[in-house]
Amino acid sequence: MAETWSDARGWLALARDWGAIVVIAAAAHRIGGGVAYLAAVGLIGAFQFALGEALIHEASHYHLFRTRSWNDRFEFLYALPFFMTVAQFREEHLAHHRDVGTPDDALLADYRLAGLFRPRLNAFWVWFLKPLTGFPARLYLTKLSLKPRRCGLKIVGFWALVAGLAARFGLLKLLALYWLVPLWTAHTAFLYWSEIQDHFATRSGTRSVTGRLGNRLWHNNGLHAVHHARAGVPWFNLPAAHRDYAASGVPLDLSSGFLETYRQLRAAALRNPEGVPAERREV
Repeated sequence: MAETWSDARGWLALARDWGAIVVIAAAAHRIGGGVAYLAAVGLIGAFQFALGEALIHEASHYHLFRTRSWNDRFEFLYALPFFMTVAQFREEHLAHHRDVGTPDDALLADYRLAGLFRPRLNAFWVWFLKPLTGFPARLYLTKLSLKPRRCGLKIVGFWALVAGLAARFGLLKLLALYWLVPLWTAHTAFLYWSEIQDHFATRSGTRSVTGRLGNRLWHNNGLHAVHHARAGVPWFNLPAAHRDYAASGVPLDLSSGFLETYRQLRAAALRNPEGVPAERREV
């Protein structure tokens, strides 16, 4: 059954993610030590992914808030902190919807940069080790832009204000430790895994990750096939839409989670020693 769409849902989702980040950072700072800090980096990065991928994605479809204009107006909560604007994300994402499964899909360029089409693909390296090399951060950097000028001014202005306030109140170190470091390490790693699991080495063109924990944490971001098929469904109604879509008999690529996706990548690499084919069909 479809749930009610309201602005309050968007605010609650944002409050949960920002609240978790603040609590995690405060706890790690209070506990001290390298172990607590590394755990905080991973956890903060996970909630940054919820904000800077899942919720900005909803805003790009005008789903985060029922009041349409708010999806862009409040981008300082889920886009500008990630060095982008909702308009930039929307342009790239709508192109992805249009081009998925075709040679024009920009994801293919990312996959090539990651070496996913090379012969004798080492799935263990790609899935577990490459994220530790800094490659996801470099890939993320290639996607950032100050164009068009209006978007660039927003990004520069936002970060000038944040840096200025942090300097004024002696918080630059905390900003770096508990926002910038997680953003450029754990957050970009989660983005890297998400890009691969969404479409790479699938028969139908799109993979849906059905694990409950990940979908609760990331606002049902894993239910990707039904999103491509029914882009008008907001995140909180995706589970019901996914069940309905699966019951229709359409062929689906499904994964229960992180390790299952790795097993699928490994199997695809073993089936295709000359290289996993780039061609995918659109769902």
